[in-house]
Amino acid sequence: MKRIFLLTSIVILLMSCTGEENLGVDSTPPEPPELIPHLGDTGDDGDEFIFGKNYYNTNDPELENNGIDAVPGGDQMQIQWLNITDSDIDYLEIFRFSAEDYFNDSLDFVEKIDSVDYSNQSIYRDENAAINMEELFYFIRAVDEAGNSTPSDTVGYKLLYKPFLIQPSNFISFSNANNITFEWAGDTGLVYRLLVFDVDRNPLWQWSPLDLDSLETQYGGPAITPPDTLIWRVDVFGQSGVLHTIEGNDYYIDSGAESEERYIYITE
Repeated sequence: MKRIFLLTSIVILLMSCTGEENLGVDSTPPEPPELIPHLGDTGDDGDEFIFGKNYYNTNDPELENNGIDAVPGGDQMQIQWLNITDSDIDYLEIFRFSAEDYFNDSLDFVEKIDSVDYSNQSIYRDENAAINMEELFYFIRAVDEAGNSTPSDTVGYKLLYKPFLIQPSNFISFSNANNITFEWAGDTGLVYRLLVFDVDRNPLWQWSPLDLDSLETQYGGPAITPPDTLIWRVDVFGQSGVLHTIEGNDYYIDSGAESEERYIYITE
């Protein structure tokens, strides 16, 4: 009951109108924004790529990204939402809390981390997300021009330490793609996925090591005709679908990270 009271108090607080003096003009709150949970990861559909296929497991072809997820290269969390249909949205407020913070049973467990102007944007990057420590939860609040506001649903994810790429170095050239050796370093007990894309970011090849003591492999994708450019990175995954129950709602939290992306030139 105490936790129910806490969340109820927060919702009432967040939905309170900052523009009550404008009630005669507009007292209708916006439609609740819809955040996108983690939908899957590039390469989830199997060991072999089908060229040009969408590997983000989205049900909406207009979604270019993957809901809440790690950001390549940076220790950042990206959250994503469907475009808000209301035409008078003024700005969005971004909120974050962790499972650990929540179980402190304090109204302070929710932190407002940012306010952003709304101009049909649907992505926000949290550049101060905790790494390898906490399952992080996010929701947003849409505020219209009259000051009416509505909170979204909640999504969560855990950010791991990203893999450290060893070779090949960035912008290096090879005359034959088959001569490329990929190598990286990371923690044990995790699952890794090497991803190779063409210059248009179409997936070409992936590889997941079975022996985590040997995080290296030769290029084994389709033949590359020079001149061409390849992009590669390594994704890492921890436990998938860890259950957290918050105020009676179940959240299955995935975890992961994405290394920096490097370029390889295949020359004649």
